[in-house]
Amino acid sequence: MRRFYGWATPNSQRVSIMLEELGLTYAVTPVNIRARAQFAPEILALNPYGKIPILEEDGAPPLFESGAILLHLAEAHGRFLPAAGPARGAALSWLMVVLTSLGPFTGQAHHWTELAPEKPEAARRHTVALVARAYAVLETRLGASPFLAGDEYGLADIAAYPWIARHGWAEQRLEDFPALARWFAMVGARPAVQRGMQVPAGARLE
Repeated sequence: MRRFYGWATPNSQRVSIMLEELGLTYAVTPVNIRARAQFAPEILALNPYGKIPILEEDGAPPLFESGAILLHLAEAHGRFLPAAGPARGAALSWLMVVLTSLGPFTGQAHHWTELAPEKPEAARRHTVALVARAYAVLETRLGASPFLAGDEYGLADIAAYPWIARHGWAEQRLEDFPALARWFAMVGARPAVQRGMQVPAGARLE
């Protein structure tokens, strides 16, 4: 038995994309973060931080933090992450860029551009600039390589796609980044990515 807890957030969607790419069977428990369902006792019992996504598998302790779940699934199924050598190092390096920069910076920018009741211009400008810098780094990389870690689609691409899909949160335009736009269209054409972006069915952040 495998159960995924998530909502229409980029961190949740990167895990649902991975599950779809691997062709795994899983049940879905929607956790509406706008209704603060992530702080329900049954969710806190799985992740004391009160965050999604969460993955339960075969009675093992629950997995949380999207990066940890992606790494677990890649290693358990032997896909989307090289087993050793320089290719693995590159894959992990670009995965960490996505996990520590692209995602957090975009989330911060979204707060200051849309969600905060007060929107200081300095905070908006600072966080949007951080995202723009991350986009510039990805643009340079994807101008030299078809995928983030090299010639093969992998974990870094899976982790990045849902956040790039929210480029408007950080006032970014993909037409300003042609290599990134090419990558985004190529990854977005994958059927597993399209399915994963719709999990849980009907979930919305508005």
